[in-house]
Amino acid sequence: MSSESILFTNCAIADGSPVEGAPHAVGVRAERVVAVGDPETVRSAVGPTPRMIDLLGGVVLPGFDDCHMHILSLGLNLRLINVTQSAAPTIAVIQARVRERAGRSSDGSWLLGRGYNQNLLAEARHPSRDELDVPASGRPVALWHTSGHVLAVNSLALELAGITADTLDPDGGEIERDHHGRPTGVLKETAMELVRRVLPQPSIQDCRDAVADAAAALTAEGITSASDAATGQTLPLADEMTAYAAAVASGNCPTRMTLMPRIQLLGDPGSDEPLPSPQAYRLEVDSHLVRVGATKIFSDGALTTRTAAVRQPYVDTGGRGLLTWEPDQLERLIRRAHEAGWQIATHAIGDRAIETALDAYERAQGTASRPDPRHRIEHVTLPDPAQIGRMARLGIVAVLQPEDIAVLGDAYPPALGDFRAANNSPVAWFRRLGVRVAFSSDRPVTPGNPLMGVRAAEERRTAGGVQLGPEHCTTAMEAVRFYSEGSAYATCSEMDKGQLRPGLLADFVVLDRDITTIAPEDITGARVVRTIVGGRIVFEA
Repeated sequence: MSSESILFTNCAIADGSPVEGAPHAVGVRAERVVAVGDPETVRSAVGPTPRMIDLLGGVVLPGFDDCHMHILSLGLNLRLINVTQSAAPTIAVIQARVRERAGRSSDGSWLLGRGYNQNLLAEARHPSRDELDVPASGRPVALWHTSGHVLAVNSLALELAGITADTLDPDGGEIERDHHGRPTGVLKETAMELVRRVLPQPSIQDCRDAVADAAAALTAEGITSASDAATGQTLPLADEMTAYAAAVASGNCPTRMTLMPRIQLLGDPGSDEPLPSPQAYRLEVDSHLVRVGATKIFSDGALTTRTAAVRQPYVDTGGRGLLTWEPDQLERLIRRAHEAGWQIATHAIGDRAIETALDAYERAQGTASRPDPRHRIEHVTLPDPAQIGRMARLGIVAVLQPEDIAVLGDAYPPALGDFRAANNSPVAWFRRLGVRVAFSSDRPVTPGNPLMGVRAAEERRTAGGVQLGPEHCTTAMEAVRFYSEGSAYATCSEMDKGQLRPGLLADFVVLDRDITTIAPEDITGARVVRTIVGGRIVFEA
């Protein structure tokens, strides 16, 4: 750890009020903030002969902390076929992009892509196996839906995975079929694992490089900390953790990272044997740069694919989504992890899934009481007030993704009806009932830039211009705090980061304007000038 003293001068500190008067300063020693405010006072606190860095009038905010994203997936996705809406708005364009990638080589390797959203495609449906056969030149194709909860594949991919008309749906998943019973190539939730297990695996070296690539992208957006919310999804857990540690050891990964191992990888899900404690997964690198945090479990799917588990049927399909685990299985897994001392982060979008998660948390705490286990519900998109009251009583953190509304929200009213759509991610209810909130992106489900997230939280407006639940809008300053202080609390690291105050790590971002006092539509025009981690400049525009 560096013991250097640094005086960052000529800056404004954003606090939600108009920036007026003389510039401020930030003093840093041994990677931590020692003083913030008046330059002369800060200079005295830093001590003699600090290194001086002029921030040229930039506006300082605490570093953004994306406490629920997929770091490795982001890095690996940079190499996949881009079939996002902006790049491929129709199935014909998706076919063209697959054809172009197939034309680059003839080695028979898989053609992999990510980012399509059937709700936004001109055809308003998933691409079929037959449509993906056409451009593939005899090669297997697999395209991930933007949510990560559906996989569209072609006929050869189905064949390699052993999926036929006679293959049964796995628990918590669905193999979509046509009216003849023939698989269409659309695999939902756990059915994706049938293909995932035959996909070529990247090497540890590939993953190390992908983590470093992701970190570079994150620091350029002012993100100083991030959490990988499904560690062990690409490689075996030990190998994936090795890749993260190697990325940090390489010196090319300045982002502070928290890893969230998938709960079923900690022990046999069908067993009742005790799970290892979090201490069994310590990494042999600086714990301030990469550490193991909560364990992650999925309890349902996604809204855009109508696989989130809801009580009232979806308006447009009549279905009620899928529970990934039966309630008794979920309860057993959560109880075992709770008893082993883990913080638990449960993906639960629909109200039916939220209820099963709350039941499991409450019973686990009743069986083995712990002070402040600080369990989380990830997304918690469609809770009712009674469920939010239970969250407050149990001390459960709500980890939300405000950008979902801006990117995916046009699919909500047709699926949910106006009332449920308006009250998705109900920030005002969480605030009123006393639930701690953290913001994140679920990247690469959304583009993930935190400035887009701050604007989305303030506006709650879909890409089509529809405002969903204006009473749940936040101020920009409140959104910034949810992206920093809230995320630090969610990751149990508030004693080290989350605010710009003495004693905490000197992680902050310098913008060219104060996003807390400008019109929402101007926020995404702001530019990250510098990103600082531990007092070290890790990105400079």
